[in-house]
Amino acid sequence: MTALSRVRDWMRDPGDVRWALVQMRQATVVWLANVPFLPAVLRASVLRPAGLRTTGPCLMYGGSMIQGQASVRLGTGVFVNFGCYFDTVADIMIGDHVFIADHVRILTSTHETGPSRRRAGALRGESVVIGPGAWIGSGVVVMPGVRIGAGCIIGANSLVTRDCEPDGVYVGSPARRRRELNAPPVAEQWIGDKAGSRDWEAMQRLILPPNSEF
Repeated sequence: MTALSRVRDWMRDPGDVRWALVQMRQATVVWLANVPFLPAVLRASVLRPAGLRTTGPCLMYGGSMIQGQASVRLGTGVFVNFGCYFDTVADIMIGDHVFIADHVRILTSTHETGPSRRRAGALRGESVVIGPGAWIGSGVVVMPGVRIGAGCIIGANSLVTRDCEPDGVYVGSPARRRRELNAPPVAEQWIGDKAGSRDWEAMQRLILPPNSEF
């Protein structure tokens, strides 16, 4: 089969032609948005034809890729560092004041498990949501269908495979909750609201080093 005959066969399916045109348009817009002299504050606006939407001013540095027919929705005050990848087979929703470090990959596409002759079966998309105020570290990969709660920190190079509850530090592959970010102070946790002076003195001996001036 010649190249010309393959092109003719491909053009018989209007859906394939439309998708190819969408890909060409999206790739062109992304290329234009990644020119080095474009200010970071304007990049999100240039990427609008590629499926990016914002609710207010954002800073977005170059080298990013958007690929798919769905959308990326950024809240106000979002910061996106260099070289991030947004897989938009399904929607990606990012809340206000989220900081995304360099080379983060947010994935929404996966496949049904097929037979042994081809394990990657039918394509399907699962949306990703990142809550307001979250901080996503360098090199993090967020898998399809994940919801990251408001105020979370995801450590560098972590693989996020499950939902993350708000206000926690998640690290590892797969990422697990390592620390609470809004926990009460040590003294409050240890002695509670009704502690007496003896409890306070015992707590002081536990948390203060010898020869402390306090």
